[in-house]
Amino acid sequence: MKKKNYLVLWDLDGTLMHCGADGTKALNRTFLELYGVEDAFSKAGIGSAMDAVILERILTNLNLDKSELERIKKVYINILHHILEENKNKRILPGVQEMLEHIRTSGNCFSALLTSNLRGGAETKLKSVGLDQYFHVGGFGDDIGEKWDAALKGIAEAKAHYNVDFQNENIYLIGDGAYDIECAKKLGIISIGVATGWMDYEVLKSHEPDYLFKDLSNWREIEFIKEWNHTIRETE
Repeated sequence: MKKKNYLVLWDLDGTLMHCGADGTKALNRTFLELYGVEDAFSKAGIGSAMDAVILERILTNLNLDKSELERIKKVYINILHHILEENKNKRILPGVQEMLEHIRTSGNCFSALLTSNLRGGAETKLKSVGLDQYFHVGGFGDDIGEKWDAALKGIAEAKAHYNVDFQNENIYLIGDGAYDIECAKKLGIISIGVATGWMDYEVLKSHEPDYLFKDLSNWREIEFIKEWNHTIRETE
């Protein structure tokens, strides 16, 4: 029997880890330091959006030239690093590290990041709690577009990096928000809602993810993990 290969796309904030509103704090502090603008995030509008979209909205509303973007990113990541260092409440969410370790040692399961964060911001957050070791590829918020656009890039990056052709029925997206569930549905991959972020369990449920968990503390009992283990046993 041919061994199946699985890819798990992990959302970051509220799924892998919790660091409060540190990203927003860092963004606001960046624009305050560079341009004397307070509460810059409020000028980005409402709704889920990739970081590149948020930054473009702010630049437009402040009449700033887009040539400023790289300087803004550099200062933002430096400020984010210091804010995270000071945050004693940041933490890895239940079951996450154990599940990541299981995937890493499985032989036929692989992890990739899928986040609205800038790549540099995502790497900074992961390093702050020691999760960077598990992620070498992913889709990020550096480009204008939606999360599903980043997901396609992340999947392509994972295929190239791991030299594996993942099939949609074997690709899972774990996330704590409706945007993640919508993203999975758009791409025809499997959604796993986890109520460890800002969205209530019942609200997540109303968006009809394929799987839904309060957290990942009982990850060994999750149906798709059992399927992986069954597949591994059959092919050994």
